[in-house]
Amino acid sequence: MKRIVLFVEGEGESTAAPILVNKVLNTIPNVWEHVYLDQATFRVGEINKVLSNDNWRRKLLAANKRKNVGGILMLLDGDIKKIGGQTQCLIEVAKELTEQALNLGAGTQFSVVIVFAIQEFESWLIAGFESLKGKEFPDGRRVAVEAEIPINVETAPRDAKDWFKNIIGGGYRPTRDQAELTRWLDVAIVSSANLRSFQRFESAVTELVNAIKTDQHVATPAPAKERK
Repeated sequence: MKRIVLFVEGEGESTAAPILVNKVLNTIPNVWEHVYLDQATFRVGEINKVLSNDNWRRKLLAANKRKNVGGILMLLDGDIKKIGGQTQCLIEVAKELTEQALNLGAGTQFSVVIVFAIQEFESWLIAGFESLKGKEFPDGRRVAVEAEIPINVETAPRDAKDWFKNIIGGGYRPTRDQAELTRWLDVAIVSSANLRSFQRFESAVTELVNAIKTDQHVATPAPAKERK
């Protein structure tokens, strides 16, 4: 069996993202015969931090020191306004990162897939609100039964975390609440919302598993040009 290692942005995602990935993995037939999910995630910060000071290369090298690594999945928020001080397309930035990863063996020795949640991880939770409403946290705080759901959570609200502060009695903190919300989340409801970023996330997880199963490793999104 091969290990899947997660790279995530913050402390909240470090506990919530493995739960979400497991939910998607459970939809794939016979998946646990081939892979297991490393629960020790790498917290890499937002994309500007990933790109600075050779962080991407160093994190990849550190991840590959773990035994039986089959693939790396990096999941970051896509609400960043500027990258390196410039307005840039997230897809093109992701392609640049996969191209750099090729130099470290991605696509041949292990797989790398990069996904951005648009706008935030919590945007996907909002899309699945039907499975969260009325739920009660261990400390007695409760998710509202009714809430105004944005028509397209990938365009609004711009601050999904603030949205949850307004519909959870007693407020919302990612480090305290994100994992619990993800445990309650019904991914089928999120899938039915037809969010492009969540569809990309689901397909990326499936792609990663298939690459590990077949030993035909991938690096996606594919770089704009082939490595010479």
